[in-house]
Amino acid sequence: MKAALVEMLSVYVLLLLLFQPILHDIYSTRANAVEMVLDSAIQKAANADNGRFTPEIIDEMRYTLEHTFLLDSSDIGFTGTTVLTPRGEYIEGKLFVKSTPRWLFHNMFGSADREPPQIVRYAKQMSEAMVR
Repeated sequence: MKAALVEMLSVYVLLLLLFQPILHDIYSTRANAVEMVLDSAIQKAANADNGRFTPEIIDEMRYTLEHTFLLDSSDIGFTGTTVLTPRGEYIEGKLFVKSTPRWLFHNMFGSADREPPQIVRYAKQMSEAMVR
């Protein structure tokens, strides 16, 4: 009986040691990808030629997340400034993707309800567009 309990706990600990770091790495990589893509896009949006998030910039963000970071298009969302913003005012954008699981055994640590369903990144930058 005691040997069976030790073996069961050993398997549990071994699973945690093998797979838990991978889950955290996947979550971290996805969060960094969202931040990097949004930072690049807001720089383009704030440029004097654009002054907003154009449909091309939004499509480029989606394309990068789908083809470079292999995210599903239904998991990607964006809200932001899509109207022409004059110089001196701020352009804002919020990019969000579906979150990955962070714990191998959700219920054991009580984190099933506390994990956010999405990874959200927000950026704000002053527009350089000359609006006349």
